[in-house]
Amino acid sequence: MSSTPARAAIMAFQPAWMETSSIAYVYGDERIARMAAMTSLHPVQLTAENFEAELPHLGQVEVLFATWGMPKLTEAQLDRLPNLKVVFYAAGSVNAFAGPLVARGIAVCSAVEANAIPVAEFCLAQILLSCKNYFANTRLCRQGPWKDKINGGRGVYGETVALLGIGAISRHLLTLLKPINLRVVAVSNYLASRPVDEVKTMGIDQLVSLEEAFREGYIISNHLPDKPSNQYVIRAEHFASMRQNAVFINTGRGAQVHEEGLIEVFSRRTDLTALLDVQYPEPPRAESPLYRLPNVQLSAHIAGSAGDEVRRMADFMIEDFARWQAGKTLQHQVDPKELATRA
Repeated sequence: MSSTPARAAIMAFQPAWMETSSIAYVYGDERIARMAAMTSLHPVQLTAENFEAELPHLGQVEVLFATWGMPKLTEAQLDRLPNLKVVFYAAGSVNAFAGPLVARGIAVCSAVEANAIPVAEFCLAQILLSCKNYFANTRLCRQGPWKDKINGGRGVYGETVALLGIGAISRHLLTLLKPINLRVVAVSNYLASRPVDEVKTMGIDQLVSLEEAFREGYIISNHLPDKPSNQYVIRAEHFASMRQNAVFINTGRGAQVHEEGLIEVFSRRTDLTALLDVQYPEPPRAESPLYRLPNVQLSAHIAGSAGDEVRRMADFMIEDFARWQAGKTLQHQVDPKELATRA
């Protein structure tokens, strides 16, 4: 461990979809001040406008802090960052920019585990409410006096929840589900090769196929990785096979669902409920039937980190930086071998 603070810089590149500074939003003044106290921090935040002009002054920089908007650095730019050792990315997927970095042996740390926590909490809330048939029940209640319309669902005791995909979010969700008496089945190609005891220790009662998940689950929650091979993998025949009053939750990606098939099935299967935090396109087009189907509930991609929750991502990266500076093992380093398969 060196007694000299690491030379660091902040990458404040702005993503097109954010109206305010992503660095200000995720890190905030208090955490930036903490970073400045821990490092020899470059006095200028790096942006798309000033990056080339600042590059000649960044030759000694060892650490970059970033969040949404992190660009894919060119080989020429990386040549001018010869001492860069670690990038701390206070957000989720690093696929868009990590390749050239890891090829040079530069460590990349991601706050994907931090971002997974609020999504898992969001899904837990929807799963528990769905077990009580809450969303369908409120639709009935809006029709007027409900004396003969009460349907309390299957309840939260021994029912089957199907998780599609086991990544950071669903692993956190499994932890939250463990104290609750539910049967959990999961779709996971990766876990299919793992020992049964390891799968059960995670809180999964059984691995199933995608078709079995839709047939067996009272609640089906999508967490498939964001990969081209998963586009439109969830189709009309899956929705048509769902149990009476079953619920489909999507916090994964809208493009993984063939929405025309969903619309066709949910138009005639009024007992079913879809809770779609993601859609494709996002938001749906103005003429989309998703706005009009009473058994489809839309939310505006709010499951992930937002508001106070984004500071957790910054904290994860600052804490990992402290470990790195102390010569300890990084807890959130991306495994280069997993880049091809990570969402």
